[in-house]
Amino acid sequence: MEIAGPQPDITHRHIFRFYLPLALSWIFMAIESPIALSVISRMSSAEINQAAFQPLMALALLIESPVIDLLTTATTLGKDRQHYEQLSRFAFRIMIFVTIVHALVTATPLYWTVTLDLIKLPVPVAEAARAGLLIMIPWSAFIGWRRYLQGLMIRHGHTRLIGYGTAIRMATMAITAYSLFALTSLPSITLVSIALLASVAAEASFAHIASRAVIQNHLAVDDATLNPLTQRFLASFHLPLTATTVVTILSQPLVSAALARSPQTTLALASFQVASSIIWLHRTIVFALPEVIITLYKQGEVAAKLRRFCLIIGLGTTGIMALTAATNLDSWIFRELLGVESEETIRMAHLCLALSCLLPFFGALQSYLRGVLAAHHLTVSRLAAIFVALACMVVSLAVGVGLQWPGVVTASIALTLAQIAEFVVLARAWRVGQARLATA
Repeated sequence: MEIAGPQPDITHRHIFRFYLPLALSWIFMAIESPIALSVISRMSSAEINQAAFQPLMALALLIESPVIDLLTTATTLGKDRQHYEQLSRFAFRIMIFVTIVHALVTATPLYWTVTLDLIKLPVPVAEAARAGLLIMIPWSAFIGWRRYLQGLMIRHGHTRLIGYGTAIRMATMAITAYSLFALTSLPSITLVSIALLASVAAEASFAHIASRAVIQNHLAVDDATLNPLTQRFLASFHLPLTATTVVTILSQPLVSAALARSPQTTLALASFQVASSIIWLHRTIVFALPEVIITLYKQGEVAAKLRRFCLIIGLGTTGIMALTAATNLDSWIFRELLGVESEETIRMAHLCLALSCLLPFFGALQSYLRGVLAAHHLTVSRLAAIFVALACMVVSLAVGVGLQWPGVVTASIALTLAQIAEFVVLARAWRVGQARLATA
């Protein structure tokens, strides 16, 4: 089986030009966290609110997880008018569902069950996080709509539009956050949550406008050579991806729960969140790779070039992250750019970053495998891999908590081991998939 794509003379330059706007989009999104922390660190109750920002984003991401893979689904299946109409209907249903779930989790007593009884957050941290989550109830719907439309744009080669949209998102985040910081006396989590919501609303609005030309030019007529797309097929394709993402994002509340059970809980939560702002910035560089693989994949030399490209990106990103830790540049960033005043928080955040240097490398290898599996509609394999990774993480976190390691040590080791486990299972799944495709 071959996936429609470019001719075998595709170059690394062509791959890079396709990839760059998508990578910049992820980098711009990753900058949101440092912006948020730079505001939180300069306001009252900084350590409590730094700690609250971690479970706030973990729960927001977990709730939005069903819409995240609309990007992959639309990139893979957005081929003609009939596909577009079915995809739009499917996307709307998921957007409504996640909005209802967000409201139920944050605006009802269920919130206290999740944060106090399950995650075991300190009460002040849970109270601070809830204020932000209530503001962010429409968050998941905005994310879903823009990721769906971005998938359509990627499918038809308009990756630059993705970068423009995320630049608008980052600018909106920065302008809103710093303006509210200068002009109001709002609590820091409330202020940051308003800025986050405004930023995703701005990006979704841009995606809606920018995608109109793509829809009119590429999705206005039916392709008689394609099989009609059904809601049932969409569910069978998308739900394994969603389950994979849900399980992946469950790692964040699990990490929060482990940090909440570690020595010096508030310090552990705050340090991990501070470190994560830089770790996430490095990791996001590889998150754009699956859509590049899905769109450009073709068996043979093209596949080899895409594989080498992913390896280069992974090695380069891990190298930069290691250099940042080795030169202590990260501590300067935490202190001077993010405004963190606690030297103990900076010291623990530096340790966390140093222990997490392999995450981008294994993320890049995973991205290649995820892309080829999705391109061949082998999405169930990704679900199996993430379940193994989650099991590995749970065991690692339990060991770290049981031995009372520092929270950032437990979290960093568990995340790295889970990444390695997922890569191993994905590699095995692709070897099996190749054998089956060869005999099909």
